Amino acid sequence: METLRLSRATYQLIERAIEAREHIGHELERYNDRRERERTESTDVSAGRGDS
Repeated sequence: METLRLSRATYQLIERAIEAREHIGHELERYNDRRERERTESTDVSAGRGDS
């Protein structure tokens, strides 16, 4: 029974770690997308293409 509890706890810990890693990955994608957008917008403005 102790082994079963340990296995379940280990599984849950691994599952949470995977979920955390996926969340971090999504946040990094959002950050990179935002930085790319900002860089593109600043390039457009500096090149005189920022007029809307």
